[in-house]
Amino acid sequence: MQNKLALAFASVVLVITVALIVSVNIFYPRRYDGEIETACKTYQVDKSLVMAIIKCESGYNERAKSVKGAIGLMQLMPSSAKWCAHKLGIEYSDEMLYNPRYNINIGVYYLSYLLDKFDLNYAICAYNAGEGNVSKWLANDGEIPFYETRAYLYKVIRAQKIYQILLK
Repeated sequence: MQNKLALAFASVVLVITVALIVSVNIFYPRRYDGEIETACKTYQVDKSLVMAIIKCESGYNERAKSVKGAIGLMQLMPSSAKWCAHKLGIEYSDEMLYNPRYNINIGVYYLSYLLDKFDLNYAICAYNAGEGNVSKWLANDGEIPFYETRAYLYKVIRAQKIYQILLK
C-alpha cells in the first residue's frame, strides 16, 4: 500500500513539474536565442532585458504590427529603425523589420542608445513613449504621466526578473 501511495505521489509531482515547465515556456518563450545573444554582446545590453521587451512588445510574434505602425519582434517604429540603420551603416526597408535577425539587431542597438542616454527605468519608458517624452519628463519632475508607459515599465521589469531566473 505504501509503495502505491509513493508511486501515486511521485506521478502527481511529475505531472505538476511538467505542467510548470510547459507553462513557463509558453508564457516566457526563449526563441531567437542566437540572434538575441549576438546583438546583446555586440551592443552590451542585458539579454534578459531584451527578451522581456520582445515578450511585452510582440509576444515573440515576428509578424506583429501595431496600430501605431511599430513592426516586428521588438515593435520598432519605422522612423526610429531607419535612423538606427543609418547610424549602423546598413540598408533599410520597412519589410526588413519583419526579419527576426534584422529586427533584433536594430532593436538592441536602439535600446543600447537609450540606455546610454537614460537610466534603466527611463530607457524602458523611452522605448515605449519615445525619448522626446522622457526628456520632457526629466526636465520637469521626472514623473511619468502616461499610465500606459508606467504599466509597460512594470511589465518589462517583471518579465526581465523572470527571464533572469530562467537564464541561470
